[in-house]
Amino acid sequence: MLMGLAFCNDMARQKMTMGSSFCKEIVRSFSTLAEEKRVMKDHNRRLMAAKFEVRRKLYKALCRDPDLPHDVREKSRYKLSKLPRNSSFTRIRNRCILTGRPRAVYQLFRMSRICFRELASRGALTGIKKASW
Repeated sequence: MLMGLAFCNDMARQKMTMGSSFCKEIVRSFSTLAEEKRVMKDHNRRLMAAKFEVRRKLYKALCRDPDLPHDVREKSRYKLSKLPRNSSFTRIRNRCILTGRPRAVYQLFRMSRICFRELASRGALTGIKKASW
């Protein structure tokens, strides 16, 4: 708590001496680092999901098969629970490849609606033009 207070006091002192643009740069650099970290986490999740995909599907199929003995199904359930959580495809989030934005991402282009609109307006995306009727 004291360290956080000291940091805030230092930031306030620097803001008064250097102006508000300095603080904006710090916030901007922090947000880009945070976005990069989120994108890297998602990338690692994708790699892990691909790595464990076959094993996970096998264990799930064994768990769901009613013809197998109960102890075999229990063992496969246990093995499934021991797989890493990030190896599940449900933990993967589609993110924009340019900004890392997690919402409103077009799967075909792998970019957010905002980036898509900007690039399409500039003509940077081949074959895409604004609709008019």
